Amino acid sequence: MTYSDDTSAAPEASAHFWGEEENFWLEGPDYYRAHMVPDAVMSFPEPTGLLKGEQVLAALENAPRWDRVVFFDKTRETLGNKVRLTYRAEGWKDGAASYLARCESTYVKMGGDWLLASHKQEPIKS
Repeated sequence: MTYSDDTSAAPEASAHFWGEEENFWLEGPDYYRAHMVPDAVMSFPEPTGLLKGEQVLAALENAPRWDRVVFFDKTRETLGNKVRLTYRAEGWKDGAASYLARCESTYVKMGGDWLLASHKQEPIKS
């Protein structure tokens, strides 16, 4: 397994994954369809909870997207055809107070493309 705090990683590889991750926060269902495995699993705080595959897309259909997100304490681990990102995020939407979370995403390489396989968010109480 290769571990990186993203300060010593190849800049282009690191930028690719963090750019993808940001897009998952900001973009809608079409982006998800194109960039995640069909049976991806995502765990969000209640009331959303655990979603899989088509449930993820259905939940996004009418959900407001984030206006902005910033990542902190970023790490990236690589093991064969998998990459795991861990980080803290602060996001803003609809003029509400910011949302803070610990996050983890796993990407898998399929057919030459890196696709999101799982994502988990755990709110950080302020």
